[in-house]
Amino acid sequence: MEPSWRKPAPLNWSAAREGQYTTAAPLLGGASITLLGLVITDRDEFRWPGPTLLALALTTLFMVMAVVWGVRSRQYLYSRGDVEAWWGPLSEIPDDRRKQLIEDQRNHYSRWTRLAGRADRCYSSGLLCLAVGSSLALAPSAHAAAPAWRWLAAGTTAAPVVVVPLVWVKPHIGNAIRRWRTGADNHDST
Repeated sequence: MEPSWRKPAPLNWSAAREGQYTTAAPLLGGASITLLGLVITDRDEFRWPGPTLLALALTTLFMVMAVVWGVRSRQYLYSRGDVEAWWGPLSEIPDDRRKQLIEDQRNHYSRWTRLAGRADRCYSSGLLCLAVGSSLALAPSAHAAAPAWRWLAAGTTAAPVVVVPLVWVKPHIGNAIRRWRTGADNHDST
């Protein structure tokens, strides 16, 4: 059986990723750099300027790395139509060359998946760091006049820092519980 071409599923997944690392990551990285400058210049207005700076610096780093990995990954994503645009109709290409082009595309697709996965992890980490940095920046300073609203804003911004890791970990916890129950059931039946 001849190997087949690989494609993203859902088909527009690659376009969504591309928007993530060509538009969203640079904008969020730029916003974190702006906040860094603000915290550096007005340290006394922030309750925890050091941790805030660290979280925002990590945000910048992760967003820049999301762009780097995303751009590097993009060179490995192409379709059968792209191959035909360069090589001509596949029906006119010798069988051995066509099989080699398909194999190359499959290998390149795997590389795209790996590198784009790195970009995704950097982007997600950057979002979490931005949530941490924003919540730290929103925490009222010790001499703030109306701290209740600032604490509410800080808590609201911090919510993703708690919820997102739980969502990431939930399938692993569920699998561990199922394995434990299965093991307990097998142990009870012996």
